Amino acid sequence: MISLSKIYYDFLKYNNSSELLELHSIPYNNFDSIPNKFLTVLENYLEDNELNREQLRILTSMEIEHVSVLMAVANYIRRRKKGDLISFSKNVFIPLTQLCRDQCSYCTFKIEPGEGELLVPPEKVLDSARKAAQAGCTELLFVSGDKPEIIYDVYKDKLKSMGYSSTADYMISMSEICLEENIFPHSNLGIANQSELKRFRKSNPSMGLMLENISERLMKPGMAHHKCPDKYPKARINTISTAGELKIPWTSGILIGIGENWDERIDSILELRKINDLYGHIQEIIIQNFSPKPGIKMEGHPVPTDLDMIKTVALSKLIMGDAVSIQVPPNLNSKSYMLHVFSGVSDLGGVSPLTIDFVNPESPWPQIEIMKKTLNEFGFTLRERLPVYPGYLKSEFIEDHIYQRAIKFVDETGFVAEN
Repeated sequence: MISLSKIYYDFLKYNNSSELLELHSIPYNNFDSIPNKFLTVLENYLEDNELNREQLRILTSMEIEHVSVLMAVANYIRRRKKGDLISFSKNVFIPLTQLCRDQCSYCTFKIEPGEGELLVPPEKVLDSARKAAQAGCTELLFVSGDKPEIIYDVYKDKLKSMGYSSTADYMISMSEICLEENIFPHSNLGIANQSELKRFRKSNPSMGLMLENISERLMKPGMAHHKCPDKYPKARINTISTAGELKIPWTSGILIGIGENWDERIDSILELRKINDLYGHIQEIIIQNFSPKPGIKMEGHPVPTDLDMIKTVALSKLIMGDAVSIQVPPNLNSKSYMLHVFSGVSDLGGVSPLTIDFVNPESPWPQIEIMKKTLNEFGFTLRERLPVYPGYLKSEFIEDHIYQRAIKFVDETGFVAEN
């Protein structure tokens, strides 16, 4: 077994990491000055690749002067599977409907009838898909509000007039149509049942649903998920688990900075690990930091610090291990995503050359060439992937007709061929 001290000192010499730590005012001390309680936990982890809840709680108490050793171990775990390769997908973002029955305190995505289109019409969806494919995008990211047809009759009637019974029904139809344009749908519907997921699987090589947080406390009055029936943790866990039973490659993750505590963060990641241990379908988890916006209920709420993000990213890497990629959104971490790469991140998610991030419209996507240049300066290689990860490009996880399309886009590594 490689020693913790060697991992630490190797990390400080790796890909200019010391330079990055200094840039972000993160101290890196002599190994012997790091408190023994942290070293013992990390040494135990290296021995059996497992941490219990109490050990994880110890690591959450790290202050800035000791966090570099946690980064070193998480970076070691990422590097032994992914090497120096960081992935992303090139996408177009289509908010199929921004109506939503939930009232999340941090949201600017939701609109009310009369404030915009009830939905993006089929001809616009198809036009966007074609333009995206021509621009070299391989992912069509569908996002919608949660079950707006339940509370908005005008929207329900609009769907009915078009021949659809629900948002899921409409998104499935659009997925089927857009797949024919040589772009791969990746749908984020929200809560979905088994019947809906089976239908999605026929046109979506991968899908997603954020767990956000496992805590029911966040649903109480005054908390971020009050009056949000679709954020009920058991319902989200059920959707993610059902997708696992159906072998749908999945993206999930947590939001941090929405009023949760460290125990709730840890328990959320542990729950995702538990689900993936059962089904093996979670290809990535996103650590998404709360971003305040004018006009929301949480406008004055404090944002997660770099230290919060580093510890959450690194602990997520340790919990999920080699099997699952950790992702941070680069547009929400434009000045610090390299810091998180050195903390265990191996994917920077979907980046669009055509559309804004409709969930975080104030945060523009980084230019892909600039992102590639920055990564190269620190010794990393950026590779484009499909919405479905290379390890899931197999008949067990995707339909054969989707697989036959997908392999035309990739090289022998499973990443999008560079030409």
